[in-house]
Amino acid sequence: MPSANLFSANVVPLNAKTQGDDNHAYQMISSKNSAYRQMIFSVLKQLKDAKLEVIEGDNRTLFGDRLATSSSDEHSCSTLMATIVVHDDSFYKDIVSGGSIGAAEAYIDGKWSSPQLTQVIQIMARNQSQLDALDSKTRWINKLSNFLLQRRNSNSKQGSKRNILAHYDIGNELYQGFLDPAMQYSSAIYANGASTLEQAQQQKMAIICQRLQLNETDHVIEIGTGWGGLAIYMAQTIGCKVTTTTISDKQHDYTQQRIKQLGLEDHITLLKQDYRELTGQYDKLVSIEMIEAVGHDYLNSFFTTCSTLLKPTGKMLIQSITIADARYEKYRKSTDFIQKYIFPGGCLPSIAVISQQMAENTDMVIEQVDDIGLHYARTLHDWDQRFIKHWPQLEQQQSDSTKPQYDPSQREYNQSFKRLWHFYFCYCEGAFIERVISTHHIVARKPRFVGEEHETVLDY
Repeated sequence: MPSANLFSANVVPLNAKTQGDDNHAYQMISSKNSAYRQMIFSVLKQLKDAKLEVIEGDNRTLFGDRLATSSSDEHSCSTLMATIVVHDDSFYKDIVSGGSIGAAEAYIDGKWSSPQLTQVIQIMARNQSQLDALDSKTRWINKLSNFLLQRRNSNSKQGSKRNILAHYDIGNELYQGFLDPAMQYSSAIYANGASTLEQAQQQKMAIICQRLQLNETDHVIEIGTGWGGLAIYMAQTIGCKVTTTTISDKQHDYTQQRIKQLGLEDHITLLKQDYRELTGQYDKLVSIEMIEAVGHDYLNSFFTTCSTLLKPTGKMLIQSITIADARYEKYRKSTDFIQKYIFPGGCLPSIAVISQQMAENTDMVIEQVDDIGLHYARTLHDWDQRFIKHWPQLEQQQSDSTKPQYDPSQREYNQSFKRLWHFYFCYCEGAFIERVISTHHIVARKPRFVGEEHETVLDY
């Protein structure tokens, strides 16, 4: 589940929030970091529609709307408040030199924390224009490193496999700790009385089946199995046949075991293939938050494949995290915290880009577009709460949890790993609340598709 960069590469994103240790001894600002601190404070003085407090030892500095008052609506403009606690003054240099990635890395390293991390993200998202005023002197270095990182994480067949393994194959026990029982790693839909994560994920799958107009005679192709939750739901609830594919080894093995346990071998065919290798034709196609892993350069290939896999009477539903059309070109050429540490190779499409790619590479017609972005904010909040609650069990599985620095190649369940994932959840939650990004259901049909509600229209 990738996210868009909340801050441009030359921004001072004081992305703050962590479960960090607030007992770190704070040292006086060193002379080498005081200039960086001054740069950041000069920008924070321009904050609007919020109040931000920066705590440095016994020193407290207040920025923004000093008249803000508390309210039951924590997300409203007039009441958005947050606190940042600085534990290491090199934090300021990290932000100036590294932008949002530098702020995230400083958080992971325990240099700062916040009891309201999501609200800090919201404040920065609301004040993007003020933050843009800070021009990083190392911007060209950031651009070069971003370019090299994007090339390394290219989504060719080999690159896609590497990128998927980097996120999804770090241990099923991690995901089992915060996902619902169906292991749905995508936005839930809190509608029709659904109040818990489990209920909302069941509601999401029911809505997908409804919008696809699935029936028991359909054969569905699913691009992106995940842990098999949707394929199992469709087979059990609708009774249709499902062919589903993943390139994650751990997801494949987990789903294969679940299919066997539930006796669904006759209904579900599980593949371990890249979407570009799929063959055959199907009645329906579904892909839930997989398109973000396709990458800009391969969107044409993805939609061409989708169109080829559908019968002339077929229908497709894609659930995708999306970015605003106006921001897409700048975003796709940059690299953010999510792309570097969470989803290598990830790229959020926009609705306009999806529409254009479908027009150029398919004969399909977009029938319905639904925005479910705010449901993702709540989903992420629930994931974060469950992750924190489950953390002690994960920590017990690690014999060594004392490393102070986070090494992406060593997925240890230490405090740096915990801060990384907590930051990830809150970073995305704040982005969805502020509508910097959203999530959409895009339903498209082939030219000859006729839904059940239209079957009698031509009886004249």
